[in-house]
Amino acid sequence: MPHTRLHLKQTESTNDVGGQWLKTAKAGEILTAWTSDQTRGRGQRGNTWDQRPGLDLALTVAVKWPTEAPPRDPVVLNKSVTGGIREAIAGLLNEEPAVCSVGIKWPNDILIRNTDQRWLKCAGILIENTWRGTDWDGTLIGVGVNVNSMHAGANRRCALGEFTPSPLTVGDVADRLSQHIVQALEAINSPLSYESHLVGFGESKRLSVQGLSGMGTVTGVNAHGALELEWTPEGGTTRALSVERSDALQWDWLWK
Repeated sequence: MPHTRLHLKQTESTNDVGGQWLKTAKAGEILTAWTSDQTRGRGQRGNTWDQRPGLDLALTVAVKWPTEAPPRDPVVLNKSVTGGIREAIAGLLNEEPAVCSVGIKWPNDILIRNTDQRWLKCAGILIENTWRGTDWDGTLIGVGVNVNSMHAGANRRCALGEFTPSPLTVGDVADRLSQHIVQALEAINSPLSYESHLVGFGESKRLSVQGLSGMGTVTGVNAHGALELEWTPEGGTTRALSVERSDALQWDWLWK
């Protein structure tokens, strides 16, 4: 598919840029728009995404779906894209001794586990779909990455550059992510490794679901995009549970 790359010195939101582009784009076209100075970034459920000017990355890949493209599943696409972004970041940090692993925190965050076994957020993902009637017309994949801003000592956040011997080039990070996202857009199936990289996968950890504390083991993400748990509430019996909304779940063990 034809691919246009756009570097913005500054913008309010790369997803807004991509959304405007989709209004006039031709079927089968792709746009990558990125900046190191985004002033009004947004995340899931109305949250904001802040970044340090010149140090961090905001990137959007927008695709106008080909009219002859086979039917696609938004959940499979979400898994493919999220898995691709995780893989891109893991590749940038490959063999860095301070990084134990790079994981996916459902539904939309990329976390790094450091040598202290603490999970820290380095990137967030916002996927928005556009429709023309009942037809899936386009997709916006927005990614915010802490690249070189320092968060040493922070309880929940980190930057990629905290784990590398020298600062990363924001443009190089943008290129790497864009390549992996475009590959994910062209894939038919979600990567087999997606579930295994979910934070908490196969591990019994303390969680709260709708305010009720208990022990939960992540077992996957179902066909509807909900997080699947093996769940044992305090004083209750173990059962399978699907969590549809991220605000219904608190990761009590994760943010210590």
